[in-house]
Amino acid sequence: RLPFVVEGCRQATAKTRPTTPAPAPMQATDFPDTELADLRAHGIVLFADRVIFDAQPPMPADQIAAVQARCHGDLPPALLELWRTTAGGSLDYDLTLEMNGHIEAIGWGELFYNGSNGYRDLDGWIDHELELAEEAADEHSRPWSGRLDVLPFGGFEYCDRIYIVTDPDAKDRGHVLAWKQGLPPAWRGAMHEDGLATVAPDLYAAFGALQLNADPLEPGGENGTGATLLDYIDARQAEHGLSASLGDK
Repeated sequence: RLPFVVEGCRQATAKTRPTTPAPAPMQATDFPDTELADLRAHGIVLFADRVIFDAQPPMPADQIAAVQARCHGDLPPALLELWRTTAGGSLDYDLTLEMNGHIEAIGWGELFYNGSNGYRDLDGWIDHELELAEEAADEHSRPWSGRLDVLPFGGFEYCDRIYIVTDPDAKDRGHVLAWKQGLPPAWRGAMHEDGLATVAPDLYAAFGALQLNADPLEPGGENGTGATLLDYIDARQAEHGLSASLGDK
């Protein structure tokens, strides 16, 4: 069960240093407030120097309070800042981590939000995790607070999830973790067991780990990472009035 696996793996990964080469830092671009407002009107927001598109309005205070009530420990300030910027949306970057001796591409294309049309929305993933946590506690005859120590807030469909640690007593409180489902044995050379790794010690650094391994504007990059974001921008320019200069910037 995932909650039991997460607790054990967190102890092993909390002191682990990344072994994959650090990508070259992406160059940040400055936007004045007027341009940020125009981008928001087109469903584009910036957080920690990364672009969130199909971005939702800020999460209402009552929804944040409802999530807080289901977590063991306070929501980390960086997550609150994100949710007060946007309740969720889409990302289009590369993220690579070592898991179980494999170098794995992690799917972090969605920031979960309520009412999304993803595999589950934010409340749905929280319900799912609470159910698994209760089952794991019963199976191992362990006490359980009835609340989550790690909160799912992003990922890709059902096979990749991104968590943030809320447990106030955990050494890795505030850390961002990635979980990936293992593939069936028929996939030779693939990771067959579920994997867990630390993305970064906080949400800002986790966003900083999101990179583009190839330039989507270069020949051959039209189907790679970043292309979905470019298609979104193209559609906003062609159909919704986003200025060409701002979209290109």
